Amino acid sequence: MSIKNIDDLVNVLESKGEKLIPLSHKELSSIESLSSLGLPQLYKDFLSKMGKGSGSFMRGSSVFYDEIPNLKEWSDELLEENEFEKLPENVFVFWMHQGYQLAFFVLGESSNPDVYSFSEVEDVDEFRHEGTFIEFLNKQLKAVEDNS
Repeated sequence: MSIKNIDDLVNVLESKGEKLIPLSHKELSSIESLSSLGLPQLYKDFLSKMGKGSGSFMRGSSVFYDEIPNLKEWSDELLEENEFEKLPENVFVFWMHQGYQLAFFVLGESSNPDVYSFSEVEDVDEFRHEGTFIEFLNKQLKAVEDNS
């Protein structure tokens, strides 16, 4: 199943019995304050619906409220350890997985921004384009379904 927006994702996850834990307005504002350029609307929608948890969806990934403020620092460390290029200044790291993968989007680009990633297990010399934020979420959803 392919999602087109955050409401689609919510419907899919809730139909599977996943417990979604939203952020409060105050918590969302605290995440927004981490970016001087503002956050894309789809990402804010994601956080407002499941910013503190989404059951098995993205389990094991650092993508939720309690870890978001640390993702940039952790990503910088991962890239430095791998002697990889630094993150551009105008990006927001929204996801890490098990300390060896990261994903970010460029701020101010669009409501559904392009996502780029790095994984220390891949031999690459540039960040990999993952498609849009919604496409990234679709890949994560497929990964959960494949592991079920």
